Amino acid sequence: MIRKYEKDGKHYWSVYLDLKSCINRRIRVQKRVLGIESEKAAIAEEKKLLTELAKKLVKEESRGSLWEEVIDSWEHEKLTYSLDSYSKTTINDYASMLRNWTKIWFGRPSSELTRGDGRDVLRYAAEQGKNFVFVRRLKNTINLVYTWGIEEKIIKDTHLSPVFGIDIGKHKEEKLPEILTLTEIKTLLQEARDRDHEWYPVWTMALLTGMRSGELYALPWSDIELIPEENAKIQDGLPPDKRYYGLIRVVQNYNTRFRSTGPTKGGCWRSVPISGELYWFLAELKKTTGDSPLVLPRFWQWDRGQQAQVLRKFCLDVGLKSIKFHTLRACFSTQLISSGIAPTTVMKICGWKDLKTMQRYIRMAGIEERGATESLQFLPPTANDQMAVGHVVNLFEFRARR
Repeated sequence: MIRKYEKDGKHYWSVYLDLKSCINRRIRVQKRVLGIESEKAAIAEEKKLLTELAKKLVKEESRGSLWEEVIDSWEHEKLTYSLDSYSKTTINDYASMLRNWTKIWFGRPSSELTRGDGRDVLRYAAEQGKNFVFVRRLKNTINLVYTWGIEEKIIKDTHLSPVFGIDIGKHKEEKLPEILTLTEIKTLLQEARDRDHEWYPVWTMALLTGMRSGELYALPWSDIELIPEENAKIQDGLPPDKRYYGLIRVVQNYNTRFRSTGPTKGGCWRSVPISGELYWFLAELKKTTGDSPLVLPRFWQWDRGQQAQVLRKFCLDVGLKSIKFHTLRACFSTQLISSGIAPTTVMKICGWKDLKTMQRYIRMAGIEERGATESLQFLPPTANDQMAVGHVVNLFEFRARR
């Protein structure tokens, strides 16, 4: 743009150019030149300036997007086009993690980040007291988003993320997972019922279905299929593998962060078979809910996502180990596996797609180790054992005497 202006009684011309990239709209170069004494000189200066800024723009484009722009683009892409299995919460958590822990990369072109920069970020997280699992998750998230940027051609002139291949060591200490034994599960429900605790129906449903907190919160009666009561009484007399009391269709989940109801965490509906004790529990619960379309009562703590605090406090009050709400789901799956239900069946009921997650619960149940030590016969026989041996007839001596 060429403009004419007056200064100290004399006429001058100015040139101003502002160029934006068509590849990345955030890349912008601009410059203004003042004090040009003629229009002809201003036109020549404009051409010169256009060439100069065009070269600068190409240079900026070749450097690719800034790291914070890559994060923004990835988040927008995943929230707009749900081609992946990531939930909205997961996408926001990943982006938030990168914005919090890779701030030292902001303002720098992504293609210029080195492995040294990657080590700085991971080392900083460890120095701030973050455990091995968090540092590994941070590394994996950086790899995920950076690789996406390369594939989408917004990160240029490089083929690997700055944390790719960095050794973060091994997980030296694995905490014993939170879990309740069968006796502790019964104690929890017995104490909750005896004390007429308002959360008793919620904890019972969690332990008998393995549903997540948000799935229970959003569960309507219309998603529960119960057989007639007269048929249920007949079912009680059948062998366990022949009984059928109905199904729960798990199709939606409530997100306390966004205050909204949407699909389940995995994005797929599933069926949970109703056991005999759950059937009669639901039959009684239905009498107390009246015309409410929801199965379970609502509490302000649940609305705010504080269901874990309520459960922890109650467990401590009754002398049980402190557990979070999600542990009830782990108790459900572990008890099923321990009772001989196939892990693949448990995966379907709980809605897990990752076998790695399932392996964790198999380890908790200890079914793969069960009976492995029975072949060991190390201890000397007791008096009772010797008496029993004394009454055993030696087959070869018996035959000889004949």
